[in-house]
Amino acid sequence: MAQTPTWFEVARRPKWIGALLIALAVAAICGLLAQWQGGRSFEAGLPKISSLKTQALSRVLQPNQSVGPDAVGSKVHVALTINPEQCYVVTGRVQRNGAPGNWVVCQGITRANVSIPVALGFASTTIDAQKAIAKIKTHNAILGHYTGLLAPGEAPLERAQNLAKGGGVLHSLSVGQLINLYSPTETIKAYPLFLLVVNQAVAGSEKITVTTATESQINWLSAFYALEWMVFCGFSVFLWWRLVKDAQIKEVAAGLGQ
Repeated sequence: MAQTPTWFEVARRPKWIGALLIALAVAAICGLLAQWQGGRSFEAGLPKISSLKTQALSRVLQPNQSVGPDAVGSKVHVALTINPEQCYVVTGRVQRNGAPGNWVVCQGITRANVSIPVALGFASTTIDAQKAIAKIKTHNAILGHYTGLLAPGEAPLERAQNLAKGGGVLHSLSVGQLINLYSPTETIKAYPLFLLVVNQAVAGSEKITVTTATESQINWLSAFYALEWMVFCGFSVFLWWRLVKDAQIKEVAAGLGQ
């Protein structure tokens, strides 16, 4: 009876070495495509603010209505009256350079009497943010034109009734919670997103710097394609291994039949 070959003996034959080279070439191509799609999955989610088209707020978002698919991350301009009696410090914010700190967030009211939370500036400490709010409160109301990015709110981390004890400090930026604070007893017209002002800052604070205000910074479709190409990359090598294994099994079966 002839000695049956091992898998390695079959794999070392010129035929299968050539097949391995082809499989590795296919894997390399799939790897390059995966890298390309992986790069797109992040680049597509990180547009430069300066490249965004500025639109009127009323053309992008409607009060007390659901958010459209393109509203989040839109760059808008609007004339607002800032209510100095409805300003809060929101902690846990981070600048583009990684510096931690706080936002000064106040109620903005449009000419059509629609409310929207407005992030007006960044301060490295809570005390500095509260000082900026104190300067705002020296005015009865601040009317101005503001340009910024529309961004989604977060889940509230504390109850509204605890704010008085906290000195107006919030640990999350919840649009719904802020709207309830603006009008605890009556329903008011309000936008479902907040405005992140990027072209200016209130006195006593710095400009807020961000790359984008989109809810997600990943293009999930491109990320899926990248993962798919990685699967193809591994499958090409696996297919070669399986073909060699099948060839070995056939030779073993033939040897046993002799």
